[in-house]
Amino acid sequence: MENIKVCGDPHCEAIFHNCPKKETKCKDCDGKLIAINSKTFWKKYSKNYFQYDWETGDYFRPEAAQLELDL
Repeated sequence: MENIKVCGDPHCEAIFHNCPKKETKCKDCDGKLIAINSKTFWKKYSKNYFQYDWETGDYFRPEAAQLELDL
């Protein structure tokens, strides 16, 4: 999964996908960005409304991969 960072400011709920590793400031509030892994994202942040693609600024909604079995 791509680089995911969440804003550490308790008043900001922004999550950025495809965020370069060098970026440390939130685009919304200038708070500190914290890198998270995909397991943490799916467990705690996947239902958050304020998710954006870093490059385009568009809303971003990733979908969990579903495993299909042919029986």
